[in-house]
Amino acid sequence: MFARTTALFASLLLLGACQMASTEDESMCQKRKPGTIVTVNEYCVMVPVDPVDPSVVVEWKGQKVGLCCKGCIPKWEKLGEAQRDAALKAAIEKGPIKD
Repeated sequence: MFARTTALFASLLLLGACQMASTEDESMCQKRKPGTIVTVNEYCVMVPVDPVDPSVVVEWKGQKVGLCCKGCIPKWEKLGEAQRDAALKAAIEKGPIKD
């Protein structure tokens, strides 16, 4: 069951959630946005290769969680609790952005 959930989560990541954003294309998500990051993660929980956009934040279990673009919000909202926990843990473990 865990392997199946992990595979499903990985496939969602590969779909490129940023492509769903109406005002941004995927290449814009890969660039660091100006602003101060106030979230517990510096890399997007949905597309972990992309830095968070400081203006795209959701609340989860009392924490501010950063996403790379508004297109990731509906993807995040579709995840179950365990999937959200796993995605956030992976994004936090990735550490700070390396310029």
